[in-house]
Amino acid sequence: MKTAPSRSDDKDDTMKRREFLGAVAAGATLAASRAIAGPATSGMRSNFSFKKEDTPVILEVAINGSTTKKINPAVPETAAELADEAVKCLDAGATIVHVHTNKPSENVAEAVQAYVDAFTPVRKKHPHAILYPTANFDPAVYHKNRTVWPPEVQSGHYRPLAEAGLANMILLDTGVVPLAVYDKNGLIPEKGFWWYGFWPGDNKIVIDTCNEFGCGTSISVFEPGWMKNVVAMARAGTLPRGSKLNIYFADYGFAGMAPPIPEALQLYLHMIEGLDLKWSVGLVAHDIMDTPLARMALERGGSFRVGLEDWGKGPGNLEQLERAKELINKVGRPIVTGADAINYLDIPFPATRPKA
Repeated sequence: MKTAPSRSDDKDDTMKRREFLGAVAAGATLAASRAIAGPATSGMRSNFSFKKEDTPVILEVAINGSTTKKINPAVPETAAELADEAVKCLDAGATIVHVHTNKPSENVAEAVQAYVDAFTPVRKKHPHAILYPTANFDPAVYHKNRTVWPPEVQSGHYRPLAEAGLANMILLDTGVVPLAVYDKNGLIPEKGFWWYGFWPGDNKIVIDTCNEFGCGTSISVFEPGWMKNVVAMARAGTLPRGSKLNIYFADYGFAGMAPPIPEALQLYLHMIEGLDLKWSVGLVAHDIMDTPLARMALERGGSFRVGLEDWGKGPGNLEQLERAKELINKVGRPIVTGADAINYLDIPFPATRPKA
């Protein structure tokens, strides 16, 4: 005779069935989440699975931004100063130089001329340099009007600068963000708050200009939603050749942008997993190298950006550049410059494309 199962045996069988069904349900849930969100972060391509010696660093120096001599006497302001500073940074091994003339104008021709004056001497000294201007925008006007200039004004200077053979990279921002420092109550203040970003018309101008003239693009990412826009364009094949990302962070005193913590960067890297995109990190108003992000970027195949635009109260551009090079050398990755940088980023701009 077979012995009847005990109640404890029944209980064990029930528990095993529940564990099995729970595992099946959990697996189904995980599979569904991966189908929506993309691959899991473990085993990411951007997590160490590359040869450091074969993966160059894109070292961008943003030489001024909205920083003025009142904030830092070392910052260049005039066209001659901007040109001289750009040449010095390129001589010192910068990959890319980003410039603001700080002469925005609704008269696009005037905005163009300001960049012509600043870029022409640089292009003569460094024919393969990667130079790009910022958007043509005026924060004071944007704050007052609560809107941006139309695309033909905000992005109208790109085409003439490309036609002149001066700007071989163009700024492409994919969204809109409020820029402000929180007040004592933790609110976005009425004074000094303004909207910044690109509208669909700006994006069309940039992409059309890049496709026609072969300019690369520097794509800003201020929020995760902006990165979703980048992913959508990458999957659709819309991003121009020579595109690279600048992912921006800021401390908790600033509206917009994620804090400079590893988890935030990991989110962005997860979003672009599987896409062949060059990327860098930047920090608003502070030293990126005082955060974990600079080294984390280098260890994951990315780069980071320095300069008086981002760390306006820091040392001069050349000193920031040298400090960055020290960290990059410690990690063991090379910095790409000149004609090699053009080839590495695959910027087809004829005026600066090295001959085969």
